Amino acid sequence: MAGSILTTHQVARLCNVHHTTVINWINEGKLKSYATPGGHRRINESNLISFMKKYQIPIPEKLLSKKKVILIVDDDIEFLDELKVALSNKDFKLDFASNGFETGRKIYTKKPSLILLDFKIPGLDGFEVCKILHMYEETSNIPIFAVTVLNSKKEIKKIKACGVKEYIPKPVNMEKLIKSVKDILR
Repeated sequence: MAGSILTTHQVARLCNVHHTTVINWINEGKLKSYATPGGHRRINESNLISFMKKYQIPIPEKLLSKKKVILIVDDDIEFLDELKVALSNKDFKLDFASNGFETGRKIYTKKPSLILLDFKIPGLDGFEVCKILHMYEETSNIPIFAVTVLNSKKEIKKIKACGVKEYIPKPVNMEKLIKSVKDILR
């Protein structure tokens, strides 16, 4: 549910305040939002949860109870099977993409809470995917883990410059990956 888009009235009900209070929070820069073409304010649920944590507002169970979506972007079928086994039966919902174009479509339809991104994929590569995601406010806050075979110092520096939260080289230490995933989605 961390990818849902909410109105100021919905946020007001969740925070037990009047909707004008929510508008004030937005105007003061405390709560991130964006405006629709019609001028209505919309709040990404993940931004609301971050705001509620920061200002110690009790978070309703319905905001936290749904499984978070992890989008795994890789074209290596064997590695995908390995990840499915490692991450299944956890508190995550898994979705998959095998190229950069499919990744873009899935990001806008599935609203992932985390992206595990191979940087060597067909179509748009991982560098281009990161660049596009960081261009738009609604996707710029999605954490990205680079899970890739690229491992030279120059490549790692270039990957980290893309704004990834974590660089994880292949072959992957699954215990470390699971711990990192749990930590970032908490």
